[in-house]
Amino acid sequence: MRSGGFWKVRICFFITLAIMTGGALFVPGPGLAGRTMTLDQCIEQGIKNNTTLQAARFDVASADHDIKAARADFFPSLSTGYGVNEIISQSSTGPTETDYLDQNIRRFNVKLSQILYSGQRIVNTYDKARIRKKAIEAQTLMDLLELEYKIETTFYRLLKAKQDVIIGTESVERLAESVKSARAFFERELVPYVNVLQARVDLADATEKLGISKNDVNRERVALFSLMNQPDDPDIVFSGDLAPVAPAVPDFTATLEKALENRPDIESLGLQMEIAQKEADIALGKYLPSVRLDAGYNDQDNDYDNPAASGATSFDRDQRNRYWSVGVNVTWELFDGGRGWYEKKKFETQAEKFKALINEAENTISAGIRQALLSMAEADQRMQGSLSALEAAEEYFALEENRLNAGISTIPDFLDAQDRLIRSQGNYARAILDFRLAESELKLMIGKTPNTSLL
Repeated sequence: MRSGGFWKVRICFFITLAIMTGGALFVPGPGLAGRTMTLDQCIEQGIKNNTTLQAARFDVASADHDIKAARADFFPSLSTGYGVNEIISQSSTGPTETDYLDQNIRRFNVKLSQILYSGQRIVNTYDKARIRKKAIEAQTLMDLLELEYKIETTFYRLLKAKQDVIIGTESVERLAESVKSARAFFERELVPYVNVLQARVDLADATEKLGISKNDVNRERVALFSLMNQPDDPDIVFSGDLAPVAPAVPDFTATLEKALENRPDIESLGLQMEIAQKEADIALGKYLPSVRLDAGYNDQDNDYDNPAASGATSFDRDQRNRYWSVGVNVTWELFDGGRGWYEKKKFETQAEKFKALINEAENTISAGIRQALLSMAEADQRMQGSLSALEAAEEYFALEENRLNAGISTIPDFLDAQDRLIRSQGNYARAILDFRLAESELKLMIGKTPNTSLL
C-alpha cells in the first residue's frame, strides 16, 4: 500500500513537466492546432483500417455461405428433363422392316430425390462447416487482440518518448544557464576554467540525448500511423496518461484460469481439432450404405413414321405412356482399396496434432503470464523506489541551486545535482513504461474481450 505522499509527488512531477513546457505534454499547444487522438481512438482506427481484419471479414462471410450450402443437402432435390430423339434407319435384317424402325421419340420427366441415410456424412459435413466458421471467428479475434496489443504498446512508447523530450528540454535549458553561470564565475575568477568546460560537455551531452529523444518520438509516430494503416499526419497529437491509475499485480492462478478460458487461439485450435474429427467421421461414413428415395413423373411419346401391317391390314403403332414411379434405392460401396480408411486415419492424426498444439499454446500462455506478472511486480517496485529517489533529487537540486546562488557551492556540485535529477526523472518514467508494457503483455496473454463491434 502506497502512502498519500507517493501519489502526490508523482502527480506533482507530471504536472510540473507539463507546466514547464507550456502544457505540451498531453495537449496540443497553440502551434499544434489539430486533431487529438486517444489510445481508444487509435485502436478503433486501426481495427477499421487493418487489411488482415478486413480479409477475415470476407472469410467469415464465405464460411457462412458454406454452412448454407451444406444445409441444402438435408432437403430433397427436384429435377426435370425433356428430350427429343429421331430414329432414321439405314439398314436392317430380320423380321422388322426398315420402315417400321423410323420414329420420333419425345420424353419428359420430373424427378424428386431425397437422401434418407448416408452414414451421417451430410450431418457431419454440415457440422464441419459450422465449426469452421467459429474457428475463423476465433482466429479473427486473436488477430484483433494482437493488433490492439501492438497499438497500445507503441502508444505507450510514444508517450514515454515525449516525456523524454520534455525532460531533455528542461535539462538542456538548465545546463545552458549553468554554462552562463560558470562563465560569469570564471570571469570574476571565482571558479577555474575547467568548470566551464565541464558545464559545456554536460550541455553537449544533454543536447545529443534530446535529439535522440526527438527522433524516438518520430519513429514511434511512424510506427503508430503504420499500425493504423493511414499516412502520417503532422497535425495529429496523441493524448494520454502514461502513469497507471491504480497499479496492481494480480494472482497467477486466477489469471491463468481466465486466460485458458478466454484466449481465442486456444479456442481456434480446439475447433480445428473438431473439424479434423468430423473429417475422419465423414471418411468412415463412406463404408456405410446410402439410402435414397426417388419419385417421379414420366411422359414418353413414340411417333412411328409408318404404320404396322398384319397381312392385308395396317394399324397405327404410335404410343404414348404417362406414369408415376416411386422407389427406394440402396447403394453400398463394399471395397475401395482402403482409401476411406486411410483418409480416416489421416484426419485422426491431424486431430492429435491440434491437441499437441493446444498443449503447447497453454504452456506458452502460462510462461507468458508468469513473465508479465514478474515484470509488473519489478516495475511496481521500481516506480516506488525511483519516485522516492526523484523526490530526493529534486530537493537536492533545489538546495544546490540555492547554495550556488549564495556562493557557498561549486559548479561541479551543482552539475552533479543536475545529473542526479535527470537520471531520477528518466528512471521513474522508464519504470512507468515498463509497468505499462508488462500490463499490455498480460492483457494479451489473458485474451481480454476485444472491441468486436468494429469487425
